[in-house]
Amino acid sequence: MIFLNSYQISTRTDIGLVRQGNEDNYYVVSPDRTDLEVEGVLVGVADGMGGHNAGEVASQVAVESLDSFYDPPGEDISVEERLARAVRRANARILELSETSLELQGLGTTLTALLIKKDQAVVGHVGDCRIYLYRGGRLSQLTLDHSLVQEAVREGILTPEQARVHPQRNIITRALGTHDDLEVDTIVLQAQPGDLFLLSSDGLHGLLEDFEMEDIIHNAKGDVDVVTENLVEAALEQGGTDNVTVVVLKVLGGDPLAEAPVPGESRESSGV
Repeated sequence: MIFLNSYQISTRTDIGLVRQGNEDNYYVVSPDRTDLEVEGVLVGVADGMGGHNAGEVASQVAVESLDSFYDPPGEDISVEERLARAVRRANARILELSETSLELQGLGTTLTALLIKKDQAVVGHVGDCRIYLYRGGRLSQLTLDHSLVQEAVREGILTPEQARVHPQRNIITRALGTHDDLEVDTIVLQAQPGDLFLLSSDGLHGLLEDFEMEDIIHNAKGDVDVVTENLVEAALEQGGTDNVTVVVLKVLGGDPLAEAPVPGESRESSGV
């Protein structure tokens, strides 16, 4: 467990039971930084793709690039635009890297990041990793997957049940390393004491239903280390067919089981 300012953070990544390598990576800002009180606490999850070890390389570059959020902005821009810009910088680095060798051609990754700054939560999102909010004993998905089947669900073509077993469920429609003009979804919402944010790669939410994850979080009674361990173990018990990565961030000072409404939020896509 990591304590950063008013937050507890727990992480775990697992290769799973089928894959030969782990193409997931996660990010937690260094606790040694002196500007966290002013700039906020940033975490993220990336799920790489590509031949050879390209997926692992892409996801590592992506999470390392999140550090650029803390660079001086140099202009008066919003926090969400600064986060989107850090994601676009990761995209540019991956595109440049893909041109350096044949083995790295076609590398790409998803990337989903969460910044908590006082009472504000800001999300930057590309791909099918997810961020959930557990508040008042209820788990709510904040991000929308950029995948073929989830777009079909949103259009009413597939049901969620059909999407879960669809043969094209792993086809991503937006990722880092594929286009120069990357669109980054941003979400801004109010954070409050007791909030528990869950970031996961699809190795978790691809195997567990939301209600199953909600029950696991509920039974952990706010212990973030128990949440991460039990979520990953549950995914492995369901076959562990993919790499599994979980980052849990809890805002201290409140009870995640206490009754509270899910906050309103604003969403937008940010291009270059």
